[in-house]
Amino acid sequence: MLGLDHVGIFGHELDELAKVYERLGFRLTAPSQHAGSYRVGEPIKLRGTANRCAMLHEGYLELLAVIDETLDQGGVPEALARHPGVHIMAFRTDDPQAETLRLQAAGVDASRSHLQREIDGPQGRQLARFSQVRLPPAEFPEARVLALRHETPELLWQASHLHHPNGAVALREVVVVVQDLDDAVVRYTRLFGVNPQRRPGTACYTLAAGAFVLCSADAGAAFRPPALPFPARITIAVKTTDAAAALLQAHGVPYARVGPRLRVDAAWAAGVQILFEPELG
Repeated sequence: MLGLDHVGIFGHELDELAKVYERLGFRLTAPSQHAGSYRVGEPIKLRGTANRCAMLHEGYLELLAVIDETLDQGGVPEALARHPGVHIMAFRTDDPQAETLRLQAAGVDASRSHLQREIDGPQGRQLARFSQVRLPPAEFPEARVLALRHETPELLWQASHLHHPNGAVALREVVVVVQDLDDAVVRYTRLFGVNPQRRPGTACYTLAAGAFVLCSADAGAAFRPPALPFPARITIAVKTTDAAAALLQAHGVPYARVGPRLRVDAAWAAGVQILFEPELG
């Protein structure tokens, strides 16, 4: 079964995007420029985008922006024209080839691709590699939806990257507001291969790691989506919400307490609402 791997949050300037998430209490990796091929067997080419990541014990957040307009910008400007915030939803698979065949058998036009980027590793600059299962944007317009396997996980999940001032430890949930909930349920049930738990206005998929929630336009009106579909909220587990609240207050970031959780609205998190919840909650 697929599980949450990471979400990609797009911004116009990587440095400014990083400042937003450092203010939220995340420790970020050094900038890393992308390179890849869109199909297996094609040559690897440098791209015009780069990222900085908040690596968690479970999953991570990818902050992404264009740094070289002369190279392939990967649709980032077009995505930002629709709205800021989450434009990648990545799910982890142990077997990209088997996952591709399963999806193709289910009628999804899935294809394989490779991505790589240089990052600062224990032995200097090293090459992190990823095997991806790409999904057709027309069928999954909610974001750039993909499945992937990390071929060099030891380079990403370095111990020095995993300790965040806000105590973040895991990516727990992604919530997406859609125009037609029933249609989205059909598509994502095909993707995940499991049925969701349905409640009025929502459909929740319990995955191998974390949860994925679809929300109708009416049920998600409180998110004030700038466009539909819209990845509206991510939930991050933290060691304690009291410590996270103290950090947010010290950094001047407004938040609200919602039961045991802390809510930071999208205006303070580059276009996506964040819930911080207790690790053991």
